[in-house]
Amino acid sequence: MSHQHLPTIDTIDDDEVLLGTIFKHPFGIISVYAQAIFGIVVSLALAFFLLPSVMENKDSAVTIATTFAIFAVLFAVVIMTVATIIYRQSHIVITDKNITQVLQGGLFQRKVSQLTMANVEDVTSEQKGIFASLFNFGVLKIETAGEQANFHFSYCPRPSYYAKIILEAREKFITQDYPYAAAVHGRMPHQHVAPPTAVLDDTQTPPPQA
Repeated sequence: MSHQHLPTIDTIDDDEVLLGTIFKHPFGIISVYAQAIFGIVVSLALAFFLLPSVMENKDSAVTIATTFAIFAVLFAVVIMTVATIIYRQSHIVITDKNITQVLQGGLFQRKVSQLTMANVEDVTSEQKGIFASLFNFGVLKIETAGEQANFHFSYCPRPSYYAKIILEAREKFITQDYPYAAAVHGRMPHQHVAPPTAVLDDTQTPPPQA
């Protein structure tokens, strides 16, 4: 007996077109790496300089320090690997109809939110600091109409580029695919009006032919 795969909130429907998937910029995980490396350096310094000074047997002190150093390095590698996996799970999926944000806060903490293009009010990108300018990352802000929560996606690569994609998809969604949804934003769809045609009354006589 086969089990069908049930769709979830982050599943792309058959009638949707995928416009892009945004993963966080690698710069955001560098701080975790820096903390882990700093912890390793401090641990090794304490192990190899402090233990020999407090223990009478120098050989035992070096053995204990080496064993501690190996476990400290392995622990740091595990921490960095898990942090990288968690960091890479957070992403935004953009289709021609919806925007889905997946935020992975931990191994067992995951939040998935979705907006339709009709609820998108404004999209802005923000870059602060020299590193954000050099490596081209920032915060992608998606403002919504009504009481729905806004999307703030930090460490977004090329935030201006993706903001442009969302704005263009929203405009197309409102004015083309669903024209009367434009009334929500105060814009009525353009309707083509045919020019009036002349109608001859029965009492009128046609113009004489040459």
